[in-house]
Amino acid sequence: MGLKSDKNIGLKNTGNHTSGNPMNFVDNFEILDLSKVDNNHFFSFNYSRKTFYTATLLQGKYSIEFEDKNIELTGNTLLFTTSKIPFGIHTLNGIYKGISCIFKEDFITKNNSGYRLLEFPIYKPGRQNIYSLTDNQAENFTEIYAKLFDEKLDNGNYKESLQRNYLLELIFNAQKLDPIASYIKKNNTTEEITCSFIRLLESQFPIDNPQDIIKLKTAGEFADHLSLHPNYLNRQVKLSKGRTVSDIINSRIEQEAKILLKLTNWNIAQIAYSLGFEEPSHFNTFFKKHTKIAPTDYRKLKRE
Repeated sequence: MGLKSDKNIGLKNTGNHTSGNPMNFVDNFEILDLSKVDNNHFFSFNYSRKTFYTATLLQGKYSIEFEDKNIELTGNTLLFTTSKIPFGIHTLNGIYKGISCIFKEDFITKNNSGYRLLEFPIYKPGRQNIYSLTDNQAENFTEIYAKLFDEKLDNGNYKESLQRNYLLELIFNAQKLDPIASYIKKNNTTEEITCSFIRLLESQFPIDNPQDIIKLKTAGEFADHLSLHPNYLNRQVKLSKGRTVSDIINSRIEQEAKILLKLTNWNIAQIAYSLGFEEPSHFNTFFKKHTKIAPTDYRKLKRE
């Protein structure tokens, strides 16, 4: 297995085993030959929050929407994305060529590997990690992906452990590369930090059904996902917006609560749960504090 040619990334003799549908991705780890995947909506150019991390090797011409930039790539490109920041990838020549590992945060933890995924520089939120590879570098990375494919087809007792080790091998080798300087997003200015925070906040909305539960509600939780100290995040956001992180979060939750009360038939408990409140009474207190009216009264008022 390896490169089909010096200028064509791909895996030989993978048959139909690589064509899994990522839309049904439920395991902690999957590897895909993108040329054999019928539906690439998991890379949808619709700028959205994904539920997984990726380590992807692309060949060809692509447009990537990431943070506040739209980037065009050509040739052999290695990129890493996280579930924390929305992104989208679109092929510019009509076809996808490449290989991608998609996995959840639980696949690499302190307990099962000795590492925490977000400790790796390439997976720190707020950064772009995109690498332009030579043909030789692309071939070296393809050999690692080939080992991952081999384990995909093997149902031995150590399959998951070996896949984890090979994924770590891929990550370690990538971190030795020099990223494309113009693509790096450094979280070191007020506007960039604020942009990252707002993007992360908005990625949780809109809420389309009662099972869509927002996971980030506090300044501390957002700071942790952006690898920043809460005080530093709050200071930068206040410099940019004139409001604290908590004020902006509460305002967005209030806005979504009003929309759900007005446009859905969900009961108050369902709305409270989807907005991250453990008890409906906590939601009632929050809503009345910010709007001076109870949720049930607001709903009646808006529907009269």
